[in-house]
Amino acid sequence: MMKPVMRLYQIQAIALALIGVMSMPLRAETIPGRWEKVNALAVASSITVELKNGDRIKGNFGGLSKSNLTLATRFARAVIPKGDIRTITIRPRDGLSNGLRTGATVGAGFVGAIAAAMLTRGQGVKAAGVMLFIPVFAAAGAGIGGAVDAAMNARPIKLYEAAETS
Repeated sequence: MMKPVMRLYQIQAIALALIGVMSMPLRAETIPGRWEKVNALAVASSITVELKNGDRIKGNFGGLSKSNLTLATRFARAVIPKGDIRTITIRPRDGLSNGLRTGATVGAGFVGAIAAAMLTRGQGVKAAGVMLFIPVFAAAGAGIGGAVDAAMNARPIKLYEAAETS
């Protein structure tokens, strides 16, 4: 049978892991055929337009009308009919600092929670020893948080996807 103190540590570890996972931002999927996300873009935002014929055009968003998308490329200004567009994507401009910060907080909080549990059990000397591991767990958490943030930001964000036609 497991000791009650060990069970308490397991529950705290699981709770902290769940809090860490829930604190990561989620991304909603694009509803095919909807232009709201593109229409909300700031003018001159960098976008990539994939056409139904397979071509890709990178440029700056110029505007959206009822029938066309205006795109400014390095060489010219393009007016693309909406019916020719398969997808429109952007690259996130998010740095890794929020992932590093969240990971370090979760890692340090994990050790802090263990030390607090030990203090409530009257194990002050052992808790002080555990507190020495806060920088180690904060660094490990920062590394994991940075890796997760980098993986999430590596994918382009899809603003528009053409509806499937039969």
